[in-house]
Amino acid sequence: IEDKLQVRLEELAASRLPHLDVTTSAFGIGNTGQVQQLPFYDQYARRLHPKLLVLVFVANDLPDNTPVMRSRNLQRIRRKYPLEPFVRKRSDGELELAWPLPQEQLARGSLPLASWAARAGREAIAHSFFAVWLYLKTERFIGTVEAQRPRRQPDHAAPFDGWFEDALQYTRFALEQFKQRADRDGVELVILAMHSFKSHRRIYAFERSSEMAATLGIPVIDQGDYILRQGASLSDAQLRYDGHWNPAGHQWAAEALLEYLEQRPEVCDG
Repeated sequence: IEDKLQVRLEELAASRLPHLDVTTSAFGIGNTGQVQQLPFYDQYARRLHPKLLVLVFVANDLPDNTPVMRSRNLQRIRRKYPLEPFVRKRSDGELELAWPLPQEQLARGSLPLASWAARAGREAIAHSFFAVWLYLKTERFIGTVEAQRPRRQPDHAAPFDGWFEDALQYTRFALEQFKQRADRDGVELVILAMHSFKSHRRIYAFERSSEMAATLGIPVIDQGDYILRQGASLSDAQLRYDGHWNPAGHQWAAEALLEYLEQRPEVCDG
């Protein structure tokens, strides 16, 4: 934890921008896009009355914001997050935020079997080697069965055609939701684009996403550009066999954010 973005940013700001008195809080969960991250702001971050809201944006956020693409991993995802919000397209073509259960039922804590069962499973994995063994055996079996199924059957291919443009549309909707909340609460909203967005096979997605953010008036902090300006390679920011940040990646993300604050001290004024 001490090597992560939010902690490093606090430490850097304390030494270089002490007059801003920067404090940070981080919220998130794996395998989610901006659509599924909205409740983190509504239920937690908003109560802290933040001055700056940073959306850490990665390339897989685009498909995660898209219902059809997200449904490819529906079985695995629903076991982990059975109550996440999603975006529904109405008959008139407009998008709206929706939940798998009515809000009043969520508020009462009346959750379906899948929810408490999933939580009980995670609790068991945290405390039982047998539960870990059983989980891995089950995952391996499911993976074997899935691998034996034919892929991209003609009658299954159509929903995935043109998914990228759909992904941009759904992602724009999610960013609009965040922008509305930020404007309502007087919060500065920025996007921190992860370095992997600048890789050769993802540069088009980065360019389109940046153009979309610009039309919404949301600044984009380009971590990849910051890393290259330091004379380093993009791959230096990630784990050897994993695309997630290593300590250097978290450090560069914090430095890129600090650079933004240095150039715009009014964001954290007071």
